[in-house]
Amino acid sequence: MSNRLRSAPAFAGMTGCRGAGRARAGFTLMELIVVLVIISIMSAAVVPVFRGTFESVESDHTLRDLIATIKYAQERAVTDCREYRLYLSPKTNEYWLMSLVWSRGKKNKKFIPVEERQGDRMVLSKRIEIQRLTAKKDRKQKASYIAFYPSGACDHASITLARENGKHMKIELRGALGELKVETK
Repeated sequence: MSNRLRSAPAFAGMTGCRGAGRARAGFTLMELIVVLVIISIMSAAVVPVFRGTFESVESDHTLRDLIATIKYAQERAVTDCREYRLYLSPKTNEYWLMSLVWSRGKKNKKFIPVEERQGDRMVLSKRIEIQRLTAKKDRKQKASYIAFYPSGACDHASITLARENGKHMKIELRGALGELKVETK
């Protein structure tokens, strides 16, 4: 008898399938591809829904900023005891706020932009446009304006804004009381 070690055949215990009898360590390539395809389809279906939501939020934010600027002008006119003007340009879809620096009678007045953010030219969202504007005109500024006075009164004015989705918003300012009315259609 020889003391040779007998080695087991290389494929002993195998039933013909590679890895049979062992626990699976991961996913197959086919399973990963199927999951990625499902996720891609779901993402493609959800993106348009959120796009509309973001556009709506942007236009709502723009409208709220305009209304806040109107209220700010009313408050500052009373607080600072000077006239403020909100300028609106339907051609450029912009608005900005200016304050009175000096006055020599009703016709000769000097206005400068307000130092705060409201003095910057703000552009309305691309999805909103000034459709109709009833207000005084300033040829030097090439825009219409609404004046706010230290008494709390303001010019009678009306701004109709049209949204891309067909909805309209009308902002009305009523003279002596400085009343602000907002309607949506």
